[in-house]
Amino acid sequence: MLSERRQINRRESGPRGTEVLRVAYVSTYPPRECGLATFCEDLISATMVAGAAGEPMVVAMESEPQRRHYRWPVVSVVEESRESEYEAAADSLNDSRAEVVSVQHEFGIFGGLEGQGLRCFLDLLRKPAVITLHTVIPKPEPHVRGMVRHLAEHSYRMVVMNELAIDVLYADYGIERDRIALIHHGGVPPSLESREDAKARLGLAGRRVLSTFGLVGRGKGLEYVLAALPEIRRRYPEVCYLIVGQTHPGVQRVEKESYREELVRLVGELDVQDSVRFVNRYVCESDIVRYLAATDVYITPYLNPQQVTSGTLAYAVTAGKAIVSTPYSYARFLLREAGGLLVGFRSEGAIAAAVNRVLDEPEMQRTLERRSRIYGERMLWPTVGGEYLSLFGEAMREHRIPAVSQTYVRRQLSLPLKVERERYHGIQRDRPTVVARPLATTD
Repeated sequence: MLSERRQINRRESGPRGTEVLRVAYVSTYPPRECGLATFCEDLISATMVAGAAGEPMVVAMESEPQRRHYRWPVVSVVEESRESEYEAAADSLNDSRAEVVSVQHEFGIFGGLEGQGLRCFLDLLRKPAVITLHTVIPKPEPHVRGMVRHLAEHSYRMVVMNELAIDVLYADYGIERDRIALIHHGGVPPSLESREDAKARLGLAGRRVLSTFGLVGRGKGLEYVLAALPEIRRRYPEVCYLIVGQTHPGVQRVEKESYREELVRLVGELDVQDSVRFVNRYVCESDIVRYLAATDVYITPYLNPQQVTSGTLAYAVTAGKAIVSTPYSYARFLLREAGGLLVGFRSEGAIAAAVNRVLDEPEMQRTLERRSRIYGERMLWPTVGGEYLSLFGEAMREHRIPAVSQTYVRRQLSLPLKVERERYHGIQRDRPTVVARPLATTD
């Protein structure tokens, strides 16, 4: 889908007899490199393909010290720590043609765990909001519970990608189930290229390929797959494990490449250099499809039991892969029906046994792949985009302008903030984004 994004038909008229739905998105966004940014870009593309979506607009969340150069469809940029910029963003969207606002929520992006900036934004917003939760924390601290409840109170619906997260929101946050919608994480269909052709193109002909892709950080548990390789190699000396993706930029800022360097040292200590390949770069969607096409077993050895979504696991399912995974929340949800084996956390022995079992039994591998492919059909991006469009349409039709809050009244009487708002406007489709404060550099 990435190759198509720049070619999106930026139409303002839908299919014959339909009205367009104009949606604004509040999220991180490329060129920022993170899973949330990629998700938002994919979602916009999917809604444009799926139905009568008008031209999108994006309010991109920025972090210090990074300063990036954004282009269409980004219309404004909010620095995460500046409350006045959230206020200006709300004013801008209130005055815009947007009919619905889609917020992609992740902790730490909207002013810390408390999300004070997002609270302010929602207090001022006069358009219906649909909030997608990419993380749901079980048994939350009171300030986290209060923040998430505030999001629920100020949104038409909250969206989760994992049925188990609905139970957590109901039991631990007191949010009624009818306020929550389940929409799958999107993914792309299996490659038309055969596995052997994909392997040959990557220089892996004749190899048994295991893979994990995504931004690298300590919570990924990659060291346990490396530790499993000696046992796997005893049965399959031709095995090759691909670790595809650069170190997460947030991790790089704190600890540089220390985790990756530890992994490289472990590879040497285990003497499995011939069985590991690091692809140390941010991979585009076409690359992901290519590496998945070559994969015999996809592995997510993640260490956080409460992780409620994983874009990489979603892509592996829609690509029709046999999967070995630790039993974090999203894996437990997806692999009940999709094709995979669950293994214990931090257990190289269990990983080795599961991988060997799949490779030992070709019929099992085919069965797991078939289950993933069938289940994954409901997760393809055009289907997901259509479901979001339906929800956005409901939000627009049922929206009633709420009573004017005292926060809103005070905000309208504040001349300095009005001036800030005026600085917030102004972008043309293919010109650099105008931001609340000038960008210092482009990375």
